[in-house]
Amino acid sequence: MHSTFQASDSGQAVIQNATAIGTEKLVVTLHPENDSSVDIQIREDAGGQDVVSSSITINQAGLQKLVQWLREQGAVD
Repeated sequence: MHSTFQASDSGQAVIQNATAIGTEKLVVTLHPENDSSVDIQIREDAGGQDVVSSSITINQAGLQKLVQWLREQGAVD
């Protein structure tokens, strides 16, 4: 498996994993103009098709709860 990370000035970050059967991507898009919401998508590319397999939008309050939970789990400082 080969992993790459890309970030853009537009507020999007992509972590990509190349596997034997295709490519998996975690795409995180920030929307500072839209109440600081965050879109998270999991995309799969198998056979030339880029398909969103899962998607979630988290608002500012939910993002704060997520960060707090990650801290409690010891995943972030």
